[in-house]
Amino acid sequence: MLKVVQLDTYHGRIRVLKNISLHVEKGEIVTIVGANGAGKSTLLGTIAGVYKPKSGRIFLGTKQTSCLPAEKVVKDGIILVPERREVFDSLSVLDNLRLGAFHRYYTDKKTIEGDIEKILALFPPLAGREKQLAGTLSGGEQQMLAIGRGLMANPKVLLLDEPSLGLAPLVVKEIFEILLSLRKQGTTILMVEQNAKAALKVADRAYILERGVISHAGMARELLQDSRVQSAYLGARLHA
Repeated sequence: MLKVVQLDTYHGRIRVLKNISLHVEKGEIVTIVGANGAGKSTLLGTIAGVYKPKSGRIFLGTKQTSCLPAEKVVKDGIILVPERREVFDSLSVLDNLRLGAFHRYYTDKKTIEGDIEKILALFPPLAGREKQLAGTLSGGEQQMLAIGRGLMANPKVLLLDEPSLGLAPLVVKEIFEILLSLRKQGTTILMVEQNAKAALKVADRAYILERGVISHAGMARELLQDSRVQSAYLGARLHA
């Protein structure tokens, strides 16, 4: 489905991503775990077309998307839900959802309202609040709205940047339960997340990103039990 091959991305003269290769199969949840400054958001931004790679290739299926502008990457089906949600505060819940489908508004207009109903059913806290301004929602509700807006684009791959950031533990649990529900429906998700424990519990596979380099990769349940990962990201102490 999604394949990244030997990707290098720079911010100015700083080499942020170094020879990154990964893949996401259809219907998987794959997580990228790492500390602040590891390059996680840059990786998603490069895949989404926000940043241009210095070298390397990105494929969606057989199509190379590495050099495409962000708006064309969206049309091809790679959708980024950004860090800190970035909803349109002064617009209603309904208008935020409609904006998620902007690129298919004229070609698929008849199905958009039905898709909105599906999103509201997936995120019950948003139901009945379609006219409420997005900026008045709680942090968890805004995160649900941001994910819902991404889903309105009918993504082939949904990129999630720190979906648990700044949320209370109970809300985080609810968000990750929704992600599991989306996987059951066939949604393909690549997620970067600092909450390693929560991410590894829901993901199928995982990559550990350290200073722009993938240091570990494997099945999420195996990395969850890996002593090195536990020590570095899960707060566990190693015993001699």
